[in-house]
Amino acid sequence: MGRLAEMTGLSRPAIYQYFPSRDHVLGELMLNDIADLANNLERLVSPLEDPYEQVRVWVHYCLAYLASDEHQIIQEIGRERVPAEQLGEIGVLHGMFMTSLLRPLQALGARSPESLVNLVYGAVSAAAKRVVDGSDLSLEAHYLESFALAGLASALDRSLGDEAVEHETNHRDNRHY
Repeated sequence: MGRLAEMTGLSRPAIYQYFPSRDHVLGELMLNDIADLANNLERLVSPLEDPYEQVRVWVHYCLAYLASDEHQIIQEIGRERVPAEQLGEIGVLHGMFMTSLLRPLQALGARSPESLVNLVYGAVSAAAKRVVDGSDLSLEAHYLESFALAGLASALDRSLGDEAVEHETNHRDNRHY
């Protein structure tokens, strides 16, 4: 807290007027981080008319953001220290940034857009980890966008989806594990 006071020009007691503990400061950093992500995604995605382009932009921006040094530092220092009362706020903001992906999936007529949101986000998170571990961001973004859009197109193909469900139903009892 002393360093924070020095950097902001505030006294330590003044900081404690706003934040009851160091953990609350870290929680606020995480809240600001996810709020920035949600706001930036909304700003980038909402003006676009093509739902596929909305998905592509969402995937690309999320990858770049989640792999950024700033986001990684905030996640590292705050991950296990966020006070319980701030966890709920983080969950709400997480839902807000997921909504900017949910809307285009609903517009495309996805049967289970929530499932697709989670699958896309999982792929983005995995690609972000690869970038953090040293992979090239541009290359990962290219493959991730292609993967997400191809997977989405496949998931939205009604005949393929119906055949897959029928195949699964017909062969469920014939599995040997």
